[in-house]
Amino acid sequence: MEIHVDVRKAVWSRYWSHGIAHSCGGSYGNRYEGSLARFWRTACAGLRPGARMLDIATGNGAVPQLLLAHTANSISCDAIDLAQPEPRWIAGLSRHKRARIQFHGQQPAEMLPFPDARFDLVSSQYGLEYTDLGRSVPEILRVLRPGGTVCLITHHADARPVRLAAAELAHLDWLQAPAGLLETAGAMIEPMARAATDAGRASLSGDAAAHAVRTRFNALQQEAAGLAAGSACPDALAEMRAALGQVLNVAAGQGAGTAYEALSLLAQALADSRVRLQELCDYALDEAGAISLAAALGGSARNIEPLFDNGMLMGWSMKLRPVRGAVRILA
Repeated sequence: MEIHVDVRKAVWSRYWSHGIAHSCGGSYGNRYEGSLARFWRTACAGLRPGARMLDIATGNGAVPQLLLAHTANSISCDAIDLAQPEPRWIAGLSRHKRARIQFHGQQPAEMLPFPDARFDLVSSQYGLEYTDLGRSVPEILRVLRPGGTVCLITHHADARPVRLAAAELAHLDWLQAPAGLLETAGAMIEPMARAATDAGRASLSGDAAAHAVRTRFNALQQEAAGLAAGSACPDALAEMRAALGQVLNVAAGQGAGTAYEALSLLAQALADSRVRLQELCDYALDEAGAISLAAALGGSARNIEPLFDNGMLMGWSMKLRPVRGAVRILA
């Protein structure tokens, strides 16, 4: 599925606007932990005093947050993202620490606004693989100082986040199908609003169409519960069941108009989730893709390792030290 860059920018800007710390909310809390955190602490540990770091596709800055927590005070970071980040965690930083990080929103990796040879470390976690690598890789090499390091964590085609995303996409298809749960909930709004008055309830007693919609809605809610119970990734189903119940309560308490607005927001959230999850699956790298990316950055298969956390495959990790003039650029 080809997603226009403006659609991706809008979808991810809405996602980050909720203050979400990172893109793996189902696997970690407010900060990355375990193997991912250890990878980045190791990557940052070798930085010299006064070093500069560039984090690509930073989101709300999970990697820079680790940098500030585990490196010397003189190290600074520029963090870019195609979307507009809204990292709420920086509000709790001291003025000195806040000065060490600069966010650059709506900034594509394919056209970096930095001078040549500026950075000692270029990092990206679950982000660089989404870019046009034929343009972003040369930009990384341009802004990396001689002897600098590129450290990446990318999506792995067989990793847990990708498998969960595929399962959740199937649930979204079910929720958004014609005459599915979302559409049927929309048909329930008007009867629920009518039920708020004595006259409305009286009119519903002989309304066969309203009765049929209610019967179908209840059956679909039970089906959703069954699908969730048998799934390793039930979040979308469970959250939508609860959210639709709230929409119908709004219809009864505040009227159909307000409920339709709430339902429209839910439909937008589902559409956004579809974009994010589908792209996660589409841009995840198999072994050949990971080797190709490493080679474009001057490395080889020796620079790539599968990254596991608690026994689960979470992605590819790469540590590379590009040599200028010896790099194959991706087509």
